[in-house]
Amino acid sequence: MRASNRSVHAVGRWPAGVLAALALVAAAAAAPALAPLEPAAALAAFRLEPGLRIELVAAEPAIVDPVAFVFDDRGRLFVAEGRGYPDPVEGGGKTQLGRIVCLEDRDGDGRFEHRTVFADGLGYINGLAVWRGGLFVTAAPEILYLKDRDGDGAADERRTVLTGFEASKTAQLRVSHPTRGPDGRFYVTSGLNGGKVTSPAHPDRPAVAFTARDGRFDPETSAFENTGGRGQFGLAFDAFGRRFVTSNRHPVLQVMLEPWHLARHPHLGFSETTQEVSKVEAQAKVFRLSNAAISADYIPSLMGTPHAGTFTSACGLIVFGGDALGADYVGNAFICEPAQNLIQRQVFRPEGSSWRSDAVPAGREFLATTDVWFRPVFLGEGPDGALYIADMYRREIDHPRYVPEESRGGLDFEGGKDRGRIYRIVREGAAPRARPVRAQAETPRTWVADLESPKRWWRDRAARLLAEDKTPLQAELAALAARSPRPETRAAALWVLRNRGELAPEHLVQAGRDPQAGVREQVPRLIAEMPNLPAELASLVAALAADPDAGVRFQAALVLAKWDAPAAIPALAAIARTDGADRWSRAAVLSGIGGREIEFQRALLAEMGREEPAFAAVMEHLGRMVGAGGPPERSRQFLAEIVAKAPPESWQLAAALGVIQGSRGAAAKRLAAGSADAAAWQTFVARVAETAQNAGAPTGRRLPAIALLGYADAVWAGPVLTGLLAPRQPADVQLQAVKAIESLGETETARALVAAERWRSYTPQVREAVLAAVTGKPALVPVLFDALEGGAIAPTEISSVKRGQLLKHAQPAVRERAAVAFRALEGGDRMAVYRSFRDVAGRPAADAKAGGAAFVRSCSACHTYRGNGGRVGPDLTGLKNQPAEAILLHILVPNYEVMPSYQTLAVTTRDGRTVSGWLAAESEFGLLLRTAAGAEESIRRDEIATLTATGVSLMPDGLEQTMTRDELAGLIAFLKQAD
Repeated sequence: MRASNRSVHAVGRWPAGVLAALALVAAAAAAPALAPLEPAAALAAFRLEPGLRIELVAAEPAIVDPVAFVFDDRGRLFVAEGRGYPDPVEGGGKTQLGRIVCLEDRDGDGRFEHRTVFADGLGYINGLAVWRGGLFVTAAPEILYLKDRDGDGAADERRTVLTGFEASKTAQLRVSHPTRGPDGRFYVTSGLNGGKVTSPAHPDRPAVAFTARDGRFDPETSAFENTGGRGQFGLAFDAFGRRFVTSNRHPVLQVMLEPWHLARHPHLGFSETTQEVSKVEAQAKVFRLSNAAISADYIPSLMGTPHAGTFTSACGLIVFGGDALGADYVGNAFICEPAQNLIQRQVFRPEGSSWRSDAVPAGREFLATTDVWFRPVFLGEGPDGALYIADMYRREIDHPRYVPEESRGGLDFEGGKDRGRIYRIVREGAAPRARPVRAQAETPRTWVADLESPKRWWRDRAARLLAEDKTPLQAELAALAARSPRPETRAAALWVLRNRGELAPEHLVQAGRDPQAGVREQVPRLIAEMPNLPAELASLVAALAADPDAGVRFQAALVLAKWDAPAAIPALAAIARTDGADRWSRAAVLSGIGGREIEFQRALLAEMGREEPAFAAVMEHLGRMVGAGGPPERSRQFLAEIVAKAPPESWQLAAALGVIQGSRGAAAKRLAAGSADAAAWQTFVARVAETAQNAGAPTGRRLPAIALLGYADAVWAGPVLTGLLAPRQPADVQLQAVKAIESLGETETARALVAAERWRSYTPQVREAVLAAVTGKPALVPVLFDALEGGAIAPTEISSVKRGQLLKHAQPAVRERAAVAFRALEGGDRMAVYRSFRDVAGRPAADAKAGGAAFVRSCSACHTYRGNGGRVGPDLTGLKNQPAEAILLHILVPNYEVMPSYQTLAVTTRDGRTVSGWLAAESEFGLLLRTAAGAEESIRRDEIATLTATGVSLMPDGLEQTMTRDELAGLIAFLKQAD
């Protein structure tokens, strides 16, 4: 079922006439009432990649609303039926309609004609996994275990394994996708939800609390823990244990780091855990054949996320390992897009320590159809090596909760509740499916042989059964790990040995010499599972730091980071020298140097080429950590060693900036105040200023130099920085100069920022940065009011977010001046402005070319359109199907509807700074905010004094004052023009 990332706010505050007009627009644009197709007609409507064939496996009435499935060890197909969806609109709800059915193909013709109800009376079930002859079932707030013990086909054992997963939101925002990892644990996605998880069988254990974070549990002990990642309805491992998740507009995300990695060093300053592998959001293109109307096509309140022609409901991710499609498909990612009736295929390519993926074939989809009822939501592999598809077959797949009330009446949320299909895809010309599971009795040695199967289903089955069995098989498994011709088998055999307690150091030594990087990558992963690093493996781990593959080196860094032996530091430094420019490798290395920063710095400086980008990146991050968490004398010493070397190279600029910013400027103040170091500091800063002003120097070298001037003497640094605000300077230089002036915190230099002539020369992006600077520090706020009162800046140029902050400021004097400055705006009526501009919408002769120029001038600093522009606000590429009146409404009344992901957080730090932006990433250690200027601000949790979710947009009111009515009409025409 589709999992939406949108939130629709109450709209009753707007005049009834506007609501009625928008409702009529929505109704007029609603998709026509198309009849469902019978299975044969639905098959004929598919367009599949050449050389493949799609077959019907099961259909209504044998199944209804399939949302997940799994084949058991006997080849029976267990299907989770999501009956009851959609649940009540507000606040979620409960149902007892959930059902698990067992389908069997008893005559071997490929159709599963025999049905048995395995379990019913369930809630909103959405995931199944086989374990010890039964099933784990995700059914928030619980994960259940069901098993048929008496052989009648129905589950007679039903127990709660874990409980406490959040279930108050709609049915698709729930824990899901129980998937066994190579380590034997079962991983689940959070569903973008949270919980406080406990095990009824272990009431003495404390609850595990989490918010929108994935997790895993041990099937034997029921121990649950948080993991990295934030998947919604899709989780998959590739054949070498790399974990991927998906969410609506992010088809493929790779989980790179776990919470325990980030927790190693409290001042790491890194919050992210997932890498965007695929293209995302507006760049994640799809090529649909149907005319299905997705929410953003006809609901004005969803304009913040235009989805047409891009992934809007990515789910059901699988990294395919079967052989029934052909070798070219093995290892590919397949992603469902139910809202637009298609499935996309993507192929992986390595990039640094992680991966990227590209959609293939170009310009078309793996599977698409003209049938708007086709709603693929789940993918799986079968014993025959085929790709299987669960199709809910619904008229509408989205949940009514995410559709404004005035538009729900035109949508058929009930259509298809009595339908559902499962399909299988194989090579064209393949023989009909035979019964794949053996009739004869099996032994553990049979399963060992199955580890060499070309079909991943058999390999995964064998790995699980061998973990459940305790027959001694070390010799046979070790032989596979060392000599199997299949790399996937060698990797799997290593984990089976580990899960059975039979893994020995010599197995890892052998694997460390494997010609396949994917197998070598298992060595540090397996060592990471050990409580301590065995002495006989120390040299092996150190050697992996020099492995030719970046992925292996990344995993080695994560192991070395938990090893406290002296030999770990040189190995970590070696990885930093090679991979320091890669943010994941850099974070992995630096996560493990707690208490050993000095030794690491010496090892790094001993051999690294000073002008290598990796060196500068590592030194800046290291400096930031030293400044944030080291003793004051340590940060002073770190900085003193850097400034003593002349002339300043790129790495010195980066390292100095890191330690100064990490210490919030204290390191620079201590150095400047010291009699022995002051002269060296002044000489260093003078050369830094030369670099900052050198128009011929690379921008990447100038930017840290400019930033460093923000911690110099304001008397002479101020004029240098204001000189860098000239329009001839690159935008990045201007933006960095603004931030440096904010760091100076000196009133006279700040006044130069908002001087009338200079203000008029700024681009929108620079203006936003200037406003952030003069409102970010209490001492600079009066500078803004002086500019407002003097006419240099118009009140309409101040966003509603910043106006609200100033009107509610902690200082009474600021509140009083804000009340005066914004009286006209705050007392005004934006809807009156909208009504006065209604004639602009849909002008037949509107000039789209002029509108494009207006977009570049007034909108592109924050918004992207067709790949160009900023990333602060929503991408506007998909607005062409929106009603002109709705576009006008959102331009003139930006707070009419604000998606949660674009609502503003206002953070006040303990040193008095104020930062506003939307949340780009977070962990228990810190936040990453993206500001209206497009910059990213990393804030440690221990720096936060207050945090407020404003509920409003970063987009300012009064955009109509920046363009003529004709330009506004042209802007709407520009956004609505065809591709």
